[in-house]
Amino acid sequence: MTGNRPGSWPRQVIVPVFVAVAQALVILGPAMGRGVVITHDMPWSPRPLWTPFVLGLDTPAPRAVPSDAAMVLLGKVLGPSMAQHLVLLSLLVGLALGVVALVSEMAPHVGVVGRCVAGVVAVWNPFVSERLAVGQWVVVLGLAVLPWGLRACLRVLRGKPASYAVCVAIAVAAIGGVNSMLLVSGSMLVLLGLGMAVKPSARIARGIGWALLVSAGGASAWALPALTAADGAGIIGGIDEFAPAADSPMGVVGSLLGGGGFWNAATHPEPRQHILIAACSALLMVVGVVTTVLAVPGRRAAMTGLVVVFAAVLALSVVGAARPVWTEVVNAVPGGGALRDSQKLIAVWVVLGAAGFGIFADRVASRLSSAWRGPVAALLIALPMLLSPQLVWGIGGRLEAVTVPSDIEAGLSRLEQAPPGDVGLLPWSQYRRYEWNEDRVSLTLAPRVIDRVVLFDDSLPLRSGVVPGENLRAAAVSERIAGGASAEAALLDAGVRYVAAELGTGQDVDTTFLRAQGHVVVDEPHLLVVDLGRGSETAEASGAVRAGWAVTIITLIGVLCACAVRGVRSKLPVGLIRSRP
Repeated sequence: MTGNRPGSWPRQVIVPVFVAVAQALVILGPAMGRGVVITHDMPWSPRPLWTPFVLGLDTPAPRAVPSDAAMVLLGKVLGPSMAQHLVLLSLLVGLALGVVALVSEMAPHVGVVGRCVAGVVAVWNPFVSERLAVGQWVVVLGLAVLPWGLRACLRVLRGKPASYAVCVAIAVAAIGGVNSMLLVSGSMLVLLGLGMAVKPSARIARGIGWALLVSAGGASAWALPALTAADGAGIIGGIDEFAPAADSPMGVVGSLLGGGGFWNAATHPEPRQHILIAACSALLMVVGVVTTVLAVPGRRAAMTGLVVVFAAVLALSVVGAARPVWTEVVNAVPGGGALRDSQKLIAVWVVLGAAGFGIFADRVASRLSSAWRGPVAALLIALPMLLSPQLVWGIGGRLEAVTVPSDIEAGLSRLEQAPPGDVGLLPWSQYRRYEWNEDRVSLTLAPRVIDRVVLFDDSLPLRSGVVPGENLRAAAVSERIAGGASAEAALLDAGVRYVAAELGTGQDVDTTFLRAQGHVVVDEPHLLVVDLGRGSETAEASGAVRAGWAVTIITLIGVLCACAVRGVRSKLPVGLIRSRP
């Protein structure tokens, strides 16, 4: 059951893979249907287009870069629906198998039960539930890559040739942009740095060097434009609004210990309101992290340091007395806006907790008699599911594929034939409740489906107030509206050629007024576009945008080629590789 007996390895691989795929399908369920899932921060485009927004041409801080562009590329190959299905399924399966791989690196003796438990805990937890519920698939991508990255780092610390694996993990995380890279690159560099401090070696130094190089290259597509944009300077808002929040009766710290504590209360799982479930979740993670730290022979100090570093950083954003210090850090660090949502830093805690609880479960099962071993093993595997039952079948309907109405597709096709020019978007809010999407809250699709610069309100409305956006043109429109002007009138003075109104979103638009302002290009039940007849404008990529994209693409292709070369060389005779003419 728990040992590495001869011939047991196929079962130790096949069973966890089967569990990983099965649980992913149980969770995604309705998301795998016809169409695409459109929810909160995942307005998945049903039209794979490299729009100015997707390429990061129309904002000083391109947060959807390069993730949206990568999904457009995948959508052009597979179709948008199949591309999203593949991505969501890969995230959950990759996360589970990544933690299983981390367990096999830390404790190779762990058997099938322990590996399955680790894979289940990795997925059935509040972190995954809350992030998927709000559509933040790029954060889940970072979580999924993290165990593979930590495994690569442990191999480097043990003197194994694994620098290529370090590069691959960071390159995959780079596809998700700033949030996934922050989780993966940050954790890996901290672990390698601590290992270097404890026991310096040339191999670890090379691993750190490669990690820094690939991190810088992979981040260039969004980092260079953000760091060089004149509009991006200033005080970063929303720090208090994005701070961790209690999602259980155990308070903020207790919620974080259990893998929860996301700032958006609308995503908090109802079962976590029960103190027993919240307490068991926290205990499970604590037991898992402690077991992980104790299970890494020779590298205990580095692993302990990793937990301490991230706990200390997270504490700055949680403890009220330290909040001013955290505010200064967020405003002083380039790209500090990504640190506002500090709860995502517990991804390290979740991964180590899942891996460690798998090792713990293996040790418990190995000490039981054969009569008790099966029932206890089943209970340990089912326990994480019982603590997060809301994940079953699309998180209560939050993840469900829908088809975009045909009249929207027809209207967008006609807009593509019109002369070039910027598009102003109504209603003046970036969030929608499309009636054809069962009134689920989601970001507007417009910037991702209209191949023009789309001017929209990029501020973020929260229950506690509004977090200002970063687009100065949009801010000017919002200021006029705050001064008493209607959204329709304020947008007319923003210098756009077209005004597009998304209809059936639960928000009112004065369509009669708009129709009187110019030539109607599109007039469909769900979309109205009016041409104001003004001069055209086109989005031009700045030097920073071009350079950033070039560096990122070269970096990702370089890592891909290096992996291909390594794979070919590993299959060739050593003598042939080293032979000289």
